[in-house]
Amino acid sequence: MHGPLVAGRRAALGGAAGAVTRVTGGRGPGAGRAGVGRDGAMTDVRPSSAARLAPVLSVILAAGCAIERGRGWDAPAPAPAAPAVSLLLLGEVGFPGRTAAVVAAEVERTLAARRAAGVPVVLLWLGDAVGDACSATDAWARPGVARLAALARAHQAAGGGSFAVLGAHEWRCGAPELTLQPGPGPQPWTQAAANYVVRVQRDGQTAVVSACTHQLCAVDPPGPDALVDLVLLDTFAWQGPPPAPLRAAADASLAQQQALLAALAAAPQPTVPRLLVTHHPLETAGPHGQGGLFPDSAYALHSEPLRRAVDEGIFAGALSGRDRNLSASADIFDATKRSSRYWLKRPVFQVVSGATSRPDAHGGRRGWVYYQGQALKPDLLSDRAGFAELLVGPDGYAAQLHQRKAGRWRAAQLDIPRTRPPHPVETPSPVMDPCLYCDPQPPRQ
Repeated sequence: MHGPLVAGRRAALGGAAGAVTRVTGGRGPGAGRAGVGRDGAMTDVRPSSAARLAPVLSVILAAGCAIERGRGWDAPAPAPAAPAVSLLLLGEVGFPGRTAAVVAAEVERTLAARRAAGVPVVLLWLGDAVGDACSATDAWARPGVARLAALARAHQAAGGGSFAVLGAHEWRCGAPELTLQPGPGPQPWTQAAANYVVRVQRDGQTAVVSACTHQLCAVDPPGPDALVDLVLLDTFAWQGPPPAPLRAAADASLAQQQALLAALAAAPQPTVPRLLVTHHPLETAGPHGQGGLFPDSAYALHSEPLRRAVDEGIFAGALSGRDRNLSASADIFDATKRSSRYWLKRPVFQVVSGATSRPDAHGGRRGWVYYQGQALKPDLLSDRAGFAELLVGPDGYAAQLHQRKAGRWRAAQLDIPRTRPPHPVETPSPVMDPCLYCDPQPPRQ
């Protein structure tokens, strides 16, 4: 397999959303435009003036426009009902402020609605939960974030599950082991190890079913009431890389991860699907995607054992954070072709939820269309504040994205079948050009 192929940037900021046209100098038609002055006289607007204003205009337009794609936003998402189980995804939580408080209020309302409908909920923290406050006491005392922690603890006290994976901030604090918590403690979750497996029963009950010692791992076989297995892996140990004092810890995490993936491969579960839960997405449409501003989340950039597990069909889907947006993709097949020139054997869906506390729509270059990933075209996408859910039922999955737009909450849904056949040996390739949304052009003869 070839190494990562970094897609180029767009040649211009053209497009449907907030397009900015580059003005160039020169002579001939279009080199300048005529205008009318206050006294009615014709004036000439020189290209050099427009060119000086272009960067300012691009900043204003880009900062004021949110990204939203997908026909699913045109119809409200239906309310879930039993016997589904909700996996509620919280990513990039560790930024205090009003946004975190607003999202926490909607999460609390959603938890109450699911309880009333008889739908159990499992909370999943997708990394970067502690933010810049490495101490658990300081991290969960900040405005907005404190409310999220409080509702998570209340959820656990009522018998609900809450689990976490390591993210970039947890490693950068210098002691990722402080967030590991196999039982009650200062963190609002259970985190048995850097890499572990959680089994979710049909009634929503959860249990850690993996154990690793001396680079050997074992996973308990599923019982008749098992609904889905969540495989929570530490991707930052490979993607980081962590600072020199933490290299030994990173090596230990990677060795544990490889042993756990080997144990999963040796014990296939045709009746109980497995879902991958990580900080880094396999593919993403935001600035962390291939060709984006911070390209560190593409199939080819993950460790070889994880890539092999995905390609062998161990996981039906993936749940991740990292990018500060919301997205749902029924299959990342075309994205891996674009980013990594790799053809996966089986369909893999993906849900990204990283807009809990500081979404990209709040401004800054992270939200510019120009700096977004060039590999993944999600079925649903939004960079507004919100969170995602994956509803797991006996017949399939339903990804719901909850976003706050114009002061109101709304949700869109993407339905995914539980069983899907492998990809054919020959499949049509998507547009491989850096212009992700350009129309495909037939090759010249």
